[in-house]
Amino acid sequence: MMNSKERVLAVYNDEKRSLLDKVPSHVQYIAPEFISRYEDYFINRYNHTHFNEYFGAPYSLGFDSVFAPIPSSVKFKRMEITTEKGEQVRIGIDGQSVVSKTEYYEGGYVISLEILNQMREQLTIVDKTKEIKAVLEGYKRIESHIYAIVMINGIFDRAWQAMGMTEFSKHFRKKTELYREVIQFYADILISNVEALINASDAQERVVTILDDVAYKGRPMISPAQWEHDFFPYYRDVNKKLSEAGMISQLHTDGDPTDLISIFQRAGFQGLQGWEGGADPFLINERYHDFVVLGFGDVSHILPFGTQSQICAHVEELMLALKENRHFIIGPSTIIYERIPLQNVKIFMDAISQYGRYY
Repeated sequence: MMNSKERVLAVYNDEKRSLLDKVPSHVQYIAPEFISRYEDYFINRYNHTHFNEYFGAPYSLGFDSVFAPIPSSVKFKRMEITTEKGEQVRIGIDGQSVVSKTEYYEGGYVISLEILNQMREQLTIVDKTKEIKAVLEGYKRIESHIYAIVMINGIFDRAWQAMGMTEFSKHFRKKTELYREVIQFYADILISNVEALINASDAQERVVTILDDVAYKGRPMISPAQWEHDFFPYYRDVNKKLSEAGMISQLHTDGDPTDLISIFQRAGFQGLQGWEGGADPFLINERYHDFVVLGFGDVSHILPFGTQSQICAHVEELMLALKENRHFIIGPSTIIYERIPLQNVKIFMDAISQYGRYY
């Protein structure tokens, strides 16, 4: 029987794919509120010597992999700006301001080249090689039990959130200098973080996910032609760096990105995690049979509200659509959050074990 790392990596390998014992499973992460709600279930279910709560919870539920962070190679000193209303706010690297006494953000406030240039002045590239190596070593110690898929923030959703959707849309339509420079700003940060990961890595094969929400439920947020024009060159270069370092690059997005997949592939992405809001697994398998699909588990209706028979039927249908191609890693399309009952997650994972075996 394969361990978690072997199972996940086999999906991306033409030779090893035929050796898969079952469809691997993946989750973005388990929300702390979910873990707190079911604390009695999770307590003592994982070895605290090797796992913390972040990895222990998905391991306890039976997932093969989970997204995992690495230290950023950029340092940003929060800066004060004056808004259009004359208010003084402090913003971070995301162009947003923390709402007082909460963990929520508001903004964005990057509405001029002057503000963006001030942000550039506050940005410093730092050597995080030692820290990244230590984190990766920690992930290596647990990878046979649960595989850490490294995640790095992308470009598009950071750009529009930094500017705010209204301001972003205005500059997007006119293709202004500010629009182009904000994209460049976050592309440079992505490149710095990718290069830092490469410099800190050993020769191990590694799956890396770039987080970049580019779709609504039902359609992309940006046309394929515009994504190709504005973002493709950056991602092509980033994915080339990762590929030359022996790493596997994939994308995460919420929503239905179906219309963008062929361009993602040409940019060098080997797979995508998410698939919600109208994406058709049978269509994806037919059109993009050589593209790795992670997710597709419905977290809007089936997992939070479904009966046992509905959850099992949902998993069975996904397996019917995607299993035999062996490019499938099943899981929730997003996170396991508080309103999803633990019992339903257990039913979901049991169904994966039942319908996902190859022999």
